[in-house]
Amino acid sequence: MTTNAKTDSQYSVDDVVENLKTIDLPPDWGDNYNRLVATVYREIARGKPVSAATADTLITDAGVELEAGREFLAGVGEMNDGGDIVGSVGLSQNQHPHRFEVDGVELATWCAWDTLFIAPVIKKLARVTSNAPGSNAEVKLEVGPDGVTSPEGSVMSFVMLEPGDISTDSLESVYMLFCHQIHFFPNREEAEQWTRDRDYNFAILSIDEAYEVGQRAFADMLRVA
Repeated sequence: MTTNAKTDSQYSVDDVVENLKTIDLPPDWGDNYNRLVATVYREIARGKPVSAATADTLITDAGVELEAGREFLAGVGEMNDGGDIVGSVGLSQNQHPHRFEVDGVELATWCAWDTLFIAPVIKKLARVTSNAPGSNAEVKLEVGPDGVTSPEGSVMSFVMLEPGDISTDSLESVYMLFCHQIHFFPNREEAEQWTRDRDYNFAILSIDEAYEVGQRAFADMLRVA
């Protein structure tokens, strides 16, 4: 955990991208696994659970060895009682704080930032609705392959972790320590107030800046998607 934690609205996009590299987010999965994640996103976005048989086809089509692919998807996904995939690497058919509508299908994401790179990966326009912690103010966006439209003045909190703070091999660690600290806010003042007394350093990014971070951090997945 960082000592003398601070909120710094002057962290640049470069600073945030470099910080993500130091904590290995996203992991360097390689082209085949990035392709697999992208195709699983598309299936989840259809709004129906992804069966084991469909998942096996996606694994094979992505060029991933079958047993390794099954293990990978189990490690990064949400499953229903029947063993079907209902969520993976941030996109979910279950309820989560950040609502994500694509082609009339109501989905959700684990993290506010997920909304800004998943829509470009699946090449769809997504309507996003999220409530800011603290005030519960509603923030609405439209996100697609060509950019994001957001309310004037809205921002995102972006936690700046150190390698010892988080285990990227643990989905729970990523969810609790990373996702739970990244949110949309209607303005910078609310974001700074919420982050002020927390235990980690935070960048406060405009929504356009946060979108750029997603484009750069997930460039490999976007390339093969």
